[in-house]
Amino acid sequence: MKATRMDRRMPPGSRRHGVVIPVPHTRSGQKHVQAYIQTLRPMVADVAATLDVNRNALIDLRDPDEIGAVYLGAFLDDLANRLGAER
Repeated sequence: MKATRMDRRMPPGSRRHGVVIPVPHTRSGQKHVQAYIQTLRPMVADVAATLDVNRNALIDLRDPDEIGAVYLGAFLDDLANRLGAER
């Protein structure tokens, strides 16, 4: 039995793990998603440079949770340094 479009949709209020970007099936929709991702890439590089994130260490990581943990750790270290400097 083939699943219908309504069967594939998530019911209201349900959640999936991580960030879910719905990928459209049309060409124009896929182009829009690619343009959005290309716009975000320089911003991620700027954040990594500001927080002194070791980008080489992130190359081996594939799990989004681990990558997020590295960024969060760098952010918290930077925040602790700034708060310590104010004392």
